[in-house]
Amino acid sequence: MLSRAADFVRTRIGALRASIDRFFNLPPEQLETFSAAQMMSRGPQSLRTHVMLIVGFSAAINLLYLAPSLYMLQVYDRVIPTSGVLTLVLLSVVLIASLAVLALLDSIRSRLLARASVRVERLAADAVIEEGMRARRAGAQPEATSRDLDNLRTGITSPAAAGLLDLPWTPLFIIICFVIHFWIGVLAIVGAVIILLLALANERSSRDSISRLSSLAARFYSASDADLNAAETIHALGANSRFRHRRGKARADFVGAQTDVAITGAGYSSITKATRMLLQSAALGLGAFLAVQREISPGAIIAATILTARAFAPVEQIVGGWRQLGMAHTSYLALRKLFAAMPTSMARTPLPTPEGRLELEQISATAPDGRTLALQGVSLQIEPGEVVGVIGPSGAGKTALARVLANAATPRMGAVRLDGARYADWDEEALSRHIGYLPQRIDLFDGTIADNISSFVPRTPETSEAIGESVVAAAIEAGAHDLILRLPRGYETELGPSGSGISPGQAQRIALARALFGQPCVLVLDEPNSHLDQEGEAALAVAIQRVRARGGVVVVVAHRAGIIGIVDKLLVLRDGRVIEYGPRQSVLAKIQAAAAPKSAPVGARS
Repeated sequence: MLSRAADFVRTRIGALRASIDRFFNLPPEQLETFSAAQMMSRGPQSLRTHVMLIVGFSAAINLLYLAPSLYMLQVYDRVIPTSGVLTLVLLSVVLIASLAVLALLDSIRSRLLARASVRVERLAADAVIEEGMRARRAGAQPEATSRDLDNLRTGITSPAAAGLLDLPWTPLFIIICFVIHFWIGVLAIVGAVIILLLALANERSSRDSISRLSSLAARFYSASDADLNAAETIHALGANSRFRHRRGKARADFVGAQTDVAITGAGYSSITKATRMLLQSAALGLGAFLAVQREISPGAIIAATILTARAFAPVEQIVGGWRQLGMAHTSYLALRKLFAAMPTSMARTPLPTPEGRLELEQISATAPDGRTLALQGVSLQIEPGEVVGVIGPSGAGKTALARVLANAATPRMGAVRLDGARYADWDEEALSRHIGYLPQRIDLFDGTIADNISSFVPRTPETSEAIGESVVAAAIEAGAHDLILRLPRGYETELGPSGSGISPGQAQRIALARALFGQPCVLVLDEPNSHLDQEGEAALAVAIQRVRARGGVVVVVAHRAGIIGIVDKLLVLRDGRVIEYGPRQSVLAKIQAAAAPKSAPVGARS
């Protein structure tokens, strides 16, 4: 009979664990993902079921923790005085069953916490990446990063999180101590207060250290990644040792902050553990004294010792894992600040395919650093089929203009209109299909050449062939098809991080193909021939002419005469303002006239 009961319990628990796994481990395509704005309003509600289940299991676990105390109480007070062996056997069976269920429930709660951390990851990861990229586009450091999300997930699954879940049940154990005897209850309250004060002291002493550690970690890892990306330049400058020294000093500061937090936490953890053992021994001594005074039974001595130990255990867990909880809390606040600071997104009404008429209305914009004003009151209009060249001295605002036209940056004032509709009125992904952008800094990514050209458009069996044809068509239009075929695996050649594995000239031509993918009606090129040889520049000129032939708009920032010679209009910028704008020959004539020395007046002395 006992065997059948055990099999039944094992079967039901197994079914429950399987149901939890199915519930918490949904495949990504079946799991809703939230934007930053949605995370603030709907994210907590999405996790409510998880929290309720975890709290429910915690309640059952803490009730089952009473089993050993009750067992000891019954053994000393009933079994020993009456020599009841059968009672002992039955009590032992009940205890074994209770502890088995306790172990299973604790295991399931651990699974719940692990699945909840995965759920948080899947709900928030997309929003964190989205808002991080938005902050970087604005030239600012994001309030939080994926590392903060990792810290939060680690905190959810830490033993200290289990301690927090068990902490609300400490009063139950204290009340039962009062039931055993008043002074044992008083001892339990005094002990709980002492350990709680130690926990508060630990939090206060480590708060600043944890905040400093979080800040140092973000800066250290960001700077280290930047140094690795610039490893060739650093080596060419002969600055390897200097950069190692700089990064070593930064790492020393980072490790020092880690050590400070660890030492502080270890000190309080040791004090808390010693205090808990002292209080547990005090409960044993007090129980023995009360038993001698015939105020409690011998079984109550052991029960009181176990109950007081259980009452103090959650706080000890929290103090021992305070660093993880502190980091998780700091990261949680950073994530909330990130989400709260970002504008609310809204659904956009689909707009018709544009012809390519561009209008700039009093555009003012900042440089990539997000502080320097690079454009001031720029207004102009570009008609479909026109190629506009943008020239001017360094720092004139040419790149800032290209970023605004490509929707890579948002202007501080004014508006850019495409066929009369402001960029802000478009859905961002829909707008990006109509704009091709080749930035001054070529950014390719780890993946195949084909994936880079298509900007990693997801492929399905139904769309794979069409996407492949569009990739090849864009490469042919950019004059990069033959170049790609000469690579080891053609379009399936894998690039490394940051597009490593090809030359700058090859990268620029592949990036041009990416800009032409999908035949956008607006093409923005910022120094598109900076790494091109004569053949590449000829291919670039042909590509620009093809876009013009199909009625597209091309805005090209360039200095070489080969590109300037094929534009229809010239835009001259200086100090972020429009100096000249009009037909190429007319603007060139004005520039030449302004540059030519004035004729000396008649009669002037030589």
